[in-house]
Amino acid sequence: TIPPYGGETLIADAAAAYRDLPEPLRALADTLWAEHTNDYDYAVPEEALDEQQAAARAQFTSIKYRTVHPVVRVHPLTGERGLFIGGFAQRVVGLSTGESRGLLDLFQSYVTRPENVLRHRWSENQLVIFDNRITQHYAIDNYDGLPRRLHRVTVAGDVPVGVEGKESYSIEGDAAHYTPAATPVAA
Repeated sequence: TIPPYGGETLIADAAAAYRDLPEPLRALADTLWAEHTNDYDYAVPEEALDEQQAAARAQFTSIKYRTVHPVVRVHPLTGERGLFIGGFAQRVVGLSTGESRGLLDLFQSYVTRPENVLRHRWSENQLVIFDNRITQHYAIDNYDGLPRRLHRVTVAGDVPVGVEGKESYSIEGDAAHYTPAATPVAA
């Protein structure tokens, strides 16, 4: 269900954002790891939620996950580097929350530069595929509460790997029930 106006999705190229970083920031980002959690909604403050939204958030956080991911993820198929941050990244490992926020906001500002973002206007019966390993997305709330319903499918995938070849690791929450994506084998 598509509203008559608005409701677009922004899709940002995290690899282009990484390439845009000045060399000293790229070198720093290559060494950093960030703690990500689902126990935080970056889009809507808790006091602004209605009953239905509060119930949805409670379901979303019913199992808390805290995982440490590289700030720069190496794409498993292309080897391309991209900034792997966004709204769920809450703290840089080894830094205070305040120090972390400044760095994460700085890196995120490169992701959200207009030249790195595609603004997609939806059509009915449309399928859009993007690779969350090297992109970020954001649904724009600009349709004045009109009906908008999209179906999203997320394929479970590989464990993120940083520049040094080290994998992400879990601090809290077991995601073992997710099935890894099948990787085609060359014949």
